This record gives sequence, structure tokens and C-alpha cells, in this order.
Amino acid sequence: MRSRHDFPDLNAKSADGIKSGGKPYKVLVVENKDFQRKLLVQVLESEKYKVVAQATNGQEALDLYEEHKKDLDLITTTLDMPVIDGYALLFELSKMNVKAKIAFISEDTTKGVIEDLLKMGAADYILKPIERVRILNRIKQVLNK
Repeated sequence: MRSRHDFPDLNAKSADGIKSGGKPYKVLVVENKDFQRKLLVQVLESEKYKVVAQATNGQEALDLYEEHKKDLDLITTTLDMPVIDGYALLFELSKMNVKAKIAFISEDTTKGVIEDLLKMGAADYILKPIERVRILNRIKQVLNK
């Protein structure tokens, strides 16, 4: 008698968070709202991304960036945060010649702000709410650019 586990998995796909060399993409998640941050981390880790650090504001993100910069592939951030907001964070990171891609995952804002962020070097601006499939697809596109 065969069990269902004897059949090959025809839907197998490699996890989005794994690079072609087999190592995970390393991510710094910056989000001031606890629930949103935990949700985003959970979504990323479900696809084997390695979240190396989490920050609740731009200043924490800058400090953590210094600590992890050598191996970061992606920084996700929101726009509205205390201490240093996402706009100022992007400005500071752009002065540091950051190699990691920076993707905003934030609330709706004006078209002008989004255009400014993209001109300043943001790789993408993804609108909340955090929806697993959409977030993962957009982050995959960002990392493959």
C-alpha cells in the first residue's frame, strides 16, 4: 500500500529567499508597528529569507546597517516612523553607498513622494496592506533587477 508521500511533488519550487548559490538573501526589516513588522518577518521567513535584524525606526536601522552591511541584500522600510523617517533613512543610506536594495512597504502617499524615493535610489514602493503573495513577488523582482 502506497502512502501519499511516495508520489513526487509536482509543484515543488525553490524558496524565493534562496540565492542561486543556495544561500539565503539577508534582510533588514524596518517597521515601527510591531504587528506589521512581525507579519513581514513571518512572510519573508516562510520563503527562507534570513532576517538578520529588525528596527523600529530609521536611527535603529542606521545603527543595525553598520553592524550588518557586509552581507545585507535587502532593506525593507516604511515611510512614517519616529526619530528618523523612511525618507531621511533613504537619504542617509544613499550617502553611504549602500549595496543592499531598499524597498519601501508603506501606506499610500502622494505620487510625488514615491517618485522622489525612486529617484533617490529606492528599488520599489509597495503599498500596504502586507499581502503575502504580492509582497513576495515584488521583493523577488527587486532582488532580480
